[in-house]
Amino acid sequence: MSHYDIAVIGGGLAGLSVLYHLKRAGKLSGKRVLLVDPQRKTAHDRTWSFWETGEGPFEELVYHRWDQVSLHNAHTHCTCDLAPYAYKVILSNDFYAHVNGILDGVGALTRVQGQASEVRSGPATASFQLGGETVTADIVFSSEPHPLDYREVKQPYLDQHFRGWFIETEEDTFDPRRASLMDFRTPQEGETRFFYVLPFSKRRAMVEIAIFSNEHLRTEQYDALIGDYIHAHWTQGPYRVYHTEGGNIPMTTYDYPRRTGNLIYIGLGGGAARPSTGYTFYGLQRQLMRLAAAFPDISATQVWPEKHRLYDATLLRILEQRKLRGDEVFVNLFQRNPPARVLAFLNGESTLWQELRLMGTTPIGVFGTTFVRELL
Repeated sequence: MSHYDIAVIGGGLAGLSVLYHLKRAGKLSGKRVLLVDPQRKTAHDRTWSFWETGEGPFEELVYHRWDQVSLHNAHTHCTCDLAPYAYKVILSNDFYAHVNGILDGVGALTRVQGQASEVRSGPATASFQLGGETVTADIVFSSEPHPLDYREVKQPYLDQHFRGWFIETEEDTFDPRRASLMDFRTPQEGETRFFYVLPFSKRRAMVEIAIFSNEHLRTEQYDALIGDYIHAHWTQGPYRVYHTEGGNIPMTTYDYPRRTGNLIYIGLGGGAARPSTGYTFYGLQRQLMRLAAAFPDISATQVWPEKHRLYDATLLRILEQRKLRGDEVFVNLFQRNPPARVLAFLNGESTLWQELRLMGTTPIGVFGTTFVRELL
């Protein structure tokens, strides 16, 4: 049996981030640390976008940033200045290289390529099976996904499934100073469907479709929608697709288990995704920075304030039951409020006064009755 002070299961965004923040906080000194993952991640398999004020902990990794965004639906268009926020994007390959390079300098860190199983919390330690051996640790952070079936969840639940193309056009097409945050100019099919376009130069951009529903499409169906959208709204000329990505984010206010004794769940399986939007990167980093600062006190595991979980439950239930159209709700929020107020709210860092003013710009009858039902 092997024993460690800290063990981390999963070497993706959440697992690497918790070790990075513990390292920055000086909490790994003198500790025996284990990182378990089937493989060392190096690929560009994800693109993380978020908004924040000032400089964040991974500022040197920001691939591009925008101070303006646009939003579209079938009959409305608005352009928003985000100050004091900036919309930023980080590529996963840059993140993996940077953080793995820092962690390679942690002398007491052991990496094992493998799959942990039978993860449990005991009276004083947590344990799991690895390659036929029992491993114990004083603290275990698990970023393994939590199995969840929307048909068995009483809380509102919508998958955000997405697919994106990185394209290069032969002619100047994009404005690299402005991102398209939400463009609903695509058939909604009774769901909430939108594109976002992140221009990196006049000829290069990421074009991604996101769909809020529990009915997923085949890859060729996503690709057909992306191709039609580019042709209709960006260019009818030739372009090449030099990278693709896709995935799924559960959007739900289900009460994910955040901690069982000395076993702490982080990442999507710990409820790190914002339930109403699916954005994960910013909230996860904020949570893990706080946790690292308080370590070895591991009680501060909550990602989103409870009142925001209630707000999210309200919005998700409205979209899930199709009480209002998503293409109207999101565009109207930005059109009727200062963008900074909306972004502060979506980041879970708004004041009560900001929240009340924001709510006053929504269809109050639908939002009010749904809010009360979710509260009860």
